[in-house]
Amino acid sequence: MSFVNAHFVSYVTDLGYSRMLAAGSFSLIGASAIIGALILGHLSDKHGRRKYLSFSYALRGLGFAVVLLSMGVPFLDIPSLGLVPLLIGIILVGLSWNAVIAITAAYTSDRFGVSHLGTIYGAMFAMMPLGAGLGAALGGVLFEARGTYDVAIWSNLVLLGITTILMLTVREQGSMEQQSRAQVA
Repeated sequence: MSFVNAHFVSYVTDLGYSRMLAAGSFSLIGASAIIGALILGHLSDKHGRRKYLSFSYALRGLGFAVVLLSMGVPFLDIPSLGLVPLLIGIILVGLSWNAVIAITAAYTSDRFGVSHLGTIYGAMFAMMPLGAGLGAALGGVLFEARGTYDVAIWSNLVLLGITTILMLTVREQGSMEQQSRAQVA
């Protein structure tokens, strides 16, 4: 998401839209992030974390794909599809934005118990700034090298696809606390 934070307004202005429209469309991420976190978090409470965490990553990937289509995909002879796909794509990205964070925290708690949640979750999110900095920087390097954000967006799509698949392959098990209680009983 650091790519979006650092480059979205530039991406939209490079497509020929005004900075005001770029900033306004960027604000859609925040609004849709609230909705996504509430809905997907609630659904993960009722129907399982792993599949909704996977769904959130897939939803983000779909959003990036639609954003990519807004500028067109020349090697596939797909012309720029314009503003509406851009806005739809960024809303899809936003729906997954905070949902991933909320569901990851809940999944970590379910999987490892609450007695170690602070340490595990803290370690996970201590690494995020490294990835965020790297993602933003690489997005800039790729743009400078190519004059377009296409490779950066394709990279996001590939990584989100891998993440979605990896989440789907994680074996379900109860939390460590549940396993400890089962062993004592």
